[in-house]
Amino acid sequence: MIKNKKWIKFSIGVAIILAGLIGFAIGSQVEKVKHRQNDMFSSREIYPSIYITGSGGKISSIDPIVQGVISDKTTKAKKGLDIVVNKDNTLKVSGKIDEKNHYPTIEVGMEEGTNNSLKYEAALKSVMTYLGEHYRIPYVNVLGYSAGGSGVYRYLLQYADDSSLPFVEKFVSLDGQYNASTAQPNQTMEDVLKNGPKIKTKFYQYWEENYKKLDSNIQVTFLAGDYDAAKETDGTVPWADTFSVYHFLVKNENPVSYYIFKEPYTKHDQVPKNKQAINYIKTAFYK
Repeated sequence: MIKNKKWIKFSIGVAIILAGLIGFAIGSQVEKVKHRQNDMFSSREIYPSIYITGSGGKISSIDPIVQGVISDKTTKAKKGLDIVVNKDNTLKVSGKIDEKNHYPTIEVGMEEGTNNSLKYEAALKSVMTYLGEHYRIPYVNVLGYSAGGSGVYRYLLQYADDSSLPFVEKFVSLDGQYNASTAQPNQTMEDVLKNGPKIKTKFYQYWEENYKKLDSNIQVTFLAGDYDAAKETDGTVPWADTFSVYHFLVKNENPVSYYIFKEPYTKHDQVPKNKQAINYIKTAFYK
């Protein structure tokens, strides 16, 4: 009788161990399936368009552009991610890119507003690294608004040939700042476009020294608001500043164009609401 009880206890113990091993094996297989599913999801191709804010740093400043883009169903663009870049270049990511969203919008803001193009360059590097690690991206398009424009340009000069990062196919500069908002009172717009500005700030020297680093396949468009045609300005950034680096793109043989859009919403802090600008962006990125 005692032997039988010991045998029963032994059998129960073996059964418990076997059940545990089977459960562990099943659990491992489930985890493997989950990992495979995640790998399959992350490896699908997407074609994002990145919208980078200006000196204020807030995503809300560029949201009218994104809303204008996704409301037009012919673009096939859908809302994707909102990314806030912290001061230490870590990212706060919200939103999602579902499996049917092949043309997601990525809105990029800054934890702290800045005019420093170096900070925008580093911010975009962090965003590109994140996207490259999580998705399969044949190419991206990037818009830089105001100070964000010079940050994008700096990024392209430094990282356009970095194969570890997503390739940038098109860059749109919306009222970009490249020469410290410097007007050129003794120079025509035609001459600025052809030869660059006569009055050059210390910030402009970087473009002169590095413009040949840009991949000549990248398509570039410069947009500016016609807020005051007599003074040739959007009220904050003179056209001579926004278009000051145009001639470098011509010399570098990039496909490059420029466009001055009309009222309403041509003042610098209002241009993301301008329908002409939004339509131009839709054409550049999605058509």
